[in-house]
Amino acid sequence: MSKTEVLQWATEADDSLTRNKILTDNEIIRTVTAEDDDDDGITPVKSIKISHSEAGAALNTSLQWAEEQKFEAHGNYAPQTFKRPRI
Repeated sequence: MSKTEVLQWATEADDSLTRNKILTDNEIIRTVTAEDDDDDGITPVKSIKISHSEAGAALNTSLQWAEEQKFEAHGNYAPQTFKRPRI
């Protein structure tokens, strides 16, 4: 990034900061906890209950798929090829 581009970016950032209203802690709390009268046409999702056996079956299906795809997990939590224990 050139010096000119950096200065232009900084100017635009400063402009956007001046357009935003700075709120106090109490104003933030009131804003967050206020009742939202405008639902924006959003329909609430009905929660469903899944049994332990259904959840276990879904997990086993996912694990089987991962094995078939030779899925390898990346990261600190599972550095080896993904394998599930046989129960």
